[in-house]
Amino acid sequence: MNRLARCTFMTLLALLLPGGAAKAFEVADFQSGMGRSEVMQKLVTQWNFDKIVEPDPDTILAYDTSSEVNRRYLFTFCKGKLTGFEQDIKPSMKALVIVVSNHNQKYGQPAKVYGNTHMVSNGEKQVLGLFWKNNLEHIGVKYLILPNAEQLSLSFDVNNLCYPTPRF
Repeated sequence: MNRLARCTFMTLLALLLPGGAAKAFEVADFQSGMGRSEVMQKLVTQWNFDKIVEPDPDTILAYDTSSEVNRRYLFTFCKGKLTGFEQDIKPSMKALVIVVSNHNQKYGQPAKVYGNTHMVSNGEKQVLGLFWKNNLEHIGVKYLILPNAEQLSLSFDVNNLCYPTPRF
């Protein structure tokens, strides 16, 4: 392989790896490619969440216990680097329409739409997910209707080696 081809190959490879996509998304002081300890340090020193838990080595969940605040951040890591971020917003049809309209204006029509109904222990769960592709990132809007609650979240994911994107 000649030098130019090798350089091009290495550049493409760097873009596909989690560390190579370091600037794919930047939301609320968090950027894809950040290390797990850096995310945790920011959460502890700069944000005032009621709870920060680490359910597994690839996840950090930060949330407030008051249902009135409705603040929840979910961080997903691949090989120690931030590859996914999900943020709840107060669920309503008005908020859903506004967010989808704003995303359509910014990114065009969704690249993928997902709708389904699942059975859960206490009834039905309806899911609507709309996903846009913007360079290296997938931007999602997810609306869940559960038997006793609703959830509206924004998600940001970059391509990585640990899980397929976009995530439903």
